Amino acid sequence: MIDPFDRLVAILTQRLEIPEDMVGPDVTLQDLDLDSLALEEFVVLAGEEFDADGDAVADLVGLPLAEAADRLAAGAGV
Repeated sequence: MIDPFDRLVAILTQRLEIPEDMVGPDVTLQDLDLDSLALEEFVVLAGEEFDADGDAVADLVGLPLAEAADRLAAGAGV
């Protein structure tokens, strides 16, 4: 099974084409300064990847990616 953080990184780097050097465990989506369309695409893709509600994913925008990944994997959402 792929690590939840690695799954989020793959969405950001492979699907949204964010440079890998910008993505790290302590980085938030806010830090990446995604435009609204990219942020919405991330919410949809992460929701599909983790079988999570889009609102639950959107609530994680301000968290470090490692923490957001852990919460999504645990199904906690928030």
